[in-house]
Amino acid sequence: MPRGGTEASLVPTASGYSWEIASGPVTIRYTATFQDGVWTETGVRVVGAGSPTPFFRMELKRIGDSSWPEGGGVKPL
Repeated sequence: MPRGGTEASLVPTASGYSWEIASGPVTIRYTATFQDGVWTETGVRVVGAGSPTPFFRMELKRIGDSSWPEGGGVKPL
């Protein structure tokens, strides 16, 4: 359980997962997908019955194997 006692449930989806946390009138929702070798995760904030407001997005693509941590860091492209 995260600090502060907030619990979040991970919900599997057809292409990844989602999870959310609520704090008062605000809900933070994250959705991750795995498609074509790319992991995309987005985060939205919903206040009350309002529309979701995006605040986070990342896209990660594996570029190859590494010997990390023994071999040092992965070199940038």
